[in-house]
Amino acid sequence: MRPQTSTFTIPAQAYTDPLPGAELHISEELPVGLSIRIINQCSDRMDLTIPPFGEGGFTLTFISYKGEMALSIGQTRAKPELIGPGQALLSASGKPVHFGSTSPLNLSAFILFIPRGWVDEYLEGNANFKKIEMVLETEEPLISCRMGRRQMALFNSILAAHRERSPHGAHPAPGAHPANLLEVQNHALALLEFFLCNRHKSLLGPKSIGSVDNEEDLHLIREVESYIAESYCSDTFTVDSILKKTYTSYHKLNFLFKSIHGMTISEYIRNKRIERSKEMIADNVKSISQIAYEIGYSSISNYILAFKKIYQITPGKYKKQMDI
Repeated sequence: MRPQTSTFTIPAQAYTDPLPGAELHISEELPVGLSIRIINQCSDRMDLTIPPFGEGGFTLTFISYKGEMALSIGQTRAKPELIGPGQALLSASGKPVHFGSTSPLNLSAFILFIPRGWVDEYLEGNANFKKIEMVLETEEPLISCRMGRRQMALFNSILAAHRERSPHGAHPAPGAHPANLLEVQNHALALLEFFLCNRHKSLLGPKSIGSVDNEEDLHLIREVESYIAESYCSDTFTVDSILKKTYTSYHKLNFLFKSIHGMTISEYIRNKRIERSKEMIADNVKSISQIAYEIGYSSISNYILAFKKIYQITPGKYKKQMDI
């Protein structure tokens, strides 16, 4: 995972001009054949687009920030998602990455471009990457993974190395290279290795809770389960409220819930509500419409459809069975 030399190279690229609105934008190549970008920005309102590196390859973005931010992939900026800090995000390199915020935001990002030729040379036959690549091509435009303490330390070390030679946001001179470029490269490869080894586990289908060996992921899923248990009957409770509370992306939670429970987070919440309604019907105290409202359904027809989908019977017929 840490090759020392590469027969694949891309055209030399010195530091580029800063992106509009970015306080510091550094772009350079690593000796191993990967390109990186470093971005630091602090603004009251963010509208920052990172242009694509090229048509072939993948873009792995590591972000940390203070504030509230939405991220979208592609030219249309369709379906922006709230993305939590301390995340690694993989997308196809031909699509621009857009960071947006309507409130004050302090953003740091480390972006690693993985060219198609590099993938073919070093990741050929890598089962982890093959699975990830298949998901990107057929299911999701973005795959996310939360960084642990070790990965955040590597991320911060990379940012610190560039701040040391770019004090107060000064732009480095063209052709300048840090003395510790190999250290930056090793950190970048370690982050890539972490993503490949960690992310593919959640793409392999349902598995038991005991097989989730990432402590932070396990803590996150337990936190979300607890929050759902406390709030799922509220009519104001939504998946978006979970994302804001945990600073986690929808894709991240979906991967975890599919891995642990074999269903999406929306299906998990629906099942919790319908299970509770079944208990309330058995108590024979309230009407079907009252029960639907109390478990968070504003539409009685939607509730009936959801109940029937799980139990293959309408709640009304189930109530009659309980009355016999």
